[in-house]
Amino acid sequence: MQHLSSLTAKPPHGYSDKELGAFVELVVSEGEVSRDGLLERIKGARGLVMLYDGKKLVGTAAIKNPEPDYRTAVFAKSKSNAEAAAYPVELGYVVVAESHRRDKLGWRLVDAALSFASGSAVFATTRSNNAAMQRILPARGFTANGSPYPSTEHPGQEIHLFLRR
Repeated sequence: MQHLSSLTAKPPHGYSDKELGAFVELVVSEGEVSRDGLLERIKGARGLVMLYDGKKLVGTAAIKNPEPDYRTAVFAKSKSNAEAAAYPVELGYVVVAESHRRDKLGWRLVDAALSFASGSAVFATTRSNNAAMQRILPARGFTANGSPYPSTEHPGQEIHLFLRR
């Protein structure tokens, strides 16, 4: 594993605009989500995690406060048998730069992000081709729920819903 100089885990207001911008750039560059509204969404998160190799940001994660309509839509699309409102926060933006994959950094990012859940039930979604998250989530107490549904941002992929009480 490569030597990594620092992992930070703070509420969004604890980061500079430059750091928040780097978070956005890494998440967008790895194709996870659209840039539209991303900065505002990360500023509304409970907590953000950033992992650096020297001065280079190589990993991100967050415990998000999703909009109720978004959360309800995710649970509906997955045909979940769970009540969406019972899962107030979402684990998301778990991204490891391609240059640092296979170093098991996702585990560190997820563990640090989950510290912001503060006992709340958490949901997460992951694409069918994300083998790392398919391993990490169950190992951290998440269970698959509902049925996979087609990804709108990644044609040919499916989205899986995971829940943790």
